[in-house]
Order: sequence, then C-alpha cells, then structure tokens
Amino acid sequence: MALQRIETVKLGTRTFEALSSGIVTGQLSPDEVYSDRSLGEMLGVSRTPVREALHRLESAGLVESRGRNGWVVARFTESDVRELFELRRAFEPIGIDHLAASGDRKTARDLSRAFDSFAAPIPSGRYGQYFARDAAFHRGIVEASGNQRLVRMYGVLETHIDRGRHFLSLNSAGRVDETLHEHVVITGALADRDFARAREALVRHLEKGEELMVDRIREAAAAN
Repeated sequence: MALQRIETVKLGTRTFEALSSGIVTGQLSPDEVYSDRSLGEMLGVSRTPVREALHRLESAGLVESRGRNGWVVARFTESDVRELFELRRAFEPIGIDHLAASGDRKTARDLSRAFDSFAAPIPSGRYGQYFARDAAFHRGIVEASGNQRLVRMYGVLETHIDRGRHFLSLNSAGRVDETLHEHVVITGALADRDFARAREALVRHLEKGEELMVDRIREAAAAN
C-alpha cells in the first residue's frame, strides 16, 4: 500500500501571497523603496522567490520597478479609484439583474444572510473577518451572474478592491460601520426580493465608497 503524496505549495506562491497581503493591508508603504534582499529578510526566504513574486505583483499593477534601486508599492491614485469603481459599477449590478430574471431563490437568500453575524459597532478585532465577508459578498453578487468570463475578469480586480477597502476603512473613522449599514440595506432588499431596490442600494454603496476614497487621496496629497 503506497503512502499518499503530500501536496506542497511553491515558496514563490507563498511569498507572493505574503507580499500581496502586505500591500493590501498597508504594511508595505508606497513611500519606501524595497530591495528583494530586504523583503527576503523580512519573510525569511531567499531572494529568488521574492523576485518571482515581485514580477507577478508588477504584472498585477501593485508594485513598480526602480531598476537597481529596488521596488516601490504602486500608489493608489485618484485615477485608479475612478477606473476601479467604474468597472465595479459595470460588473456587480449584472449579478443583481440576473437574480431578478432567473428567480434563483437560494442564491438571493444566501446573499441576504451574508452579514447576519455582524452588528455595529464592529470591534476592531473583527475587522479582518468583516473585510473577508465584504469581499465574499461582492464576489457572490458577481458570481450570481452565471457569467464565468465576468467572474474571471472581476477576479483580476479583487486585490485592488481589497486594497481600497482597507485603505478607506482604516483611514476614515466610522466607515466600517457605515459600510455594514449599507450592506444591510442591500441584503434587506434581496431578502424582500426587491431587486430594483437592491440594485439601487448597491450602486449607491459603490458611489459613496468611490467619493470617500477620492476625498482621502486628495487630503493625503494636500498634507504632503
């Protein structure tokens, strides 16, 4: 009887995930230049998987090369925010429209219960759980479209969306609880099967997030 093979995860993949998480959560700052050596020392790995991860992050638009000087985290600009939310407003309502047309009660019911375990004020210790639920909720709306190409395209945006989620919520007092209220309005409409109201609330939620994020970026620019 042969032993079952142990599945391994490439070190480059784990390094990519660690650096991506550091960028999303703001642990790696756009104001600093990083070398593959310094990042490798932080993570306890050699320079090779770090270089592999950095090139993947560069392709994803999360870091920029400074040649021999090293690497910098790409800044989150006003233009980035506008483009990102324009795509979100195009993609996400399609899922609501599909639910309205398909009569898929199970998906609508599951989405309507997404935030049942959260109540304001959300303790800071649960922010990580809440952000993960937030991401899963919006991904679930897109998946409700049944359009696999759309789902894959949205997947490309998710790291940038998550970065914006952390940036806004951690730089705007009370924003986490505000987003919970906005999500509850959406889920309440889904529970009532009022898809027009759910769509309207979703778009309003995205528009508010965009404008607040632009305001924070402008404030940061003015401060510098």
